[in-house]
Amino acid sequence: MLHNNRHLLLILLLALSPTLMALPADKDAPVEIEADSADIDGKTNTTTYRGKVRIRQGSMELRADKVVIEFRGRKPDTLTATGRPARFRQLPAKGKGWVTGQGKTIVYRINSEELVLTDDAVLTQNEDSFRSDRIVYDRVKARLKAGAAAEGSERVKVIIHPQDNP
Repeated sequence: MLHNNRHLLLILLLALSPTLMALPADKDAPVEIEADSADIDGKTNTTTYRGKVRIRQGSMELRADKVVIEFRGRKPDTLTATGRPARFRQLPAKGKGWVTGQGKTIVYRINSEELVLTDDAVLTQNEDSFRSDRIVYDRVKARLKAGAAAEGSERVKVIIHPQDNP
């Protein structure tokens, strides 16, 4: 069983590494996971990390109270982070501001590159922010949906600061 657990963890790390990052150097960075505990369940194809969970790869960082990773076959399919709140940040490209997000729940659909933030969801880049009960952020297409467009029930609050033009 221990050999199987190590095998699942290795698959997780290898599968996440090319997809989590926007910066070219990030995809080559190692994935680091810290938590108070880890539970790898081969029967349900899930890995659960609990207690001050921190997942880092290059400029991407995710912090949560609990992270559950579901596998489809041997590949990670969905990562669900919960917390008060769960938070992520990533640097999308050199010269761009950090993209940060938070919600009581963050679901990362690995194959679609889609992050779904729910319950007091906030997504921010530089000083601009989006706030709603549900935000869907497509990392590849740089597309954002919030409120009813994201199947949420609350109105969206958007704050956009004017850019300084020289």
